Amino acid sequence: MNKLKFKSNSQILKLNNKIYIPFLIHTLPNYFHKINPINIIKINTTIYINKTEIKNYKNIINLLNSSNINSNYNIK
Repeated sequence: MNKLKFKSNSQILKLNNKIYIPFLIHTLPNYFHKINPINIIKINTTIYINKTEIKNYKNIINLLNSSNINSNYNIK
């Protein structure tokens, strides 16, 4: 059974031990159309992309970890 889990105040999504990074439609990466649809989840107005599909994943995670919203949850 699939288990959907949001980490505290952050919008980072964890599903079946996979981490999905949140994007709004106007912040999607330029290569979004090349990402395999199986690695994309859309919930309301937020689009979640599996971290394995994100080219600059480490930069995005650093940004999320340094923001006040995500200060309680560090991802590696």
